[in-house]
Amino acid sequence: MANRWRCANCGYRLEADVPPERCPGCKEACDFIDDNRYVPIEEGGPEGPDAVAVTVLPQVQAEACTGCRKCLDICPATAIRMKGEVAWIDPDLCDGDGICIAACPEGAIVLPE
Repeated sequence: MANRWRCANCGYRLEADVPPERCPGCKEACDFIDDNRYVPIEEGGPEGPDAVAVTVLPQVQAEACTGCRKCLDICPATAIRMKGEVAWIDPDLCDGDGICIAACPEGAIVLPE
């Protein structure tokens, strides 16, 4: 199984054994971040007694969403849908990478506290 990588510059994601020299998304020679999920041992991580996936998913603040659809275009998991003129993130499809947070010009997509 290949590793999952995320571009530190634009957020582009890919699966590969090693990251490319240039990002396919922004075409820059940037540092790729290992995007494999890690759960600390003290929280029952991979080396602990039980593997636990700890994921906080982004949410749309409906009152701030203008319906520009930029989040739909950027989401690699295609987890964002429009409900009327407001974006909605399907938690069953969202992989939690948060690239939509940076893509939203209105700041309507946030991580819950």
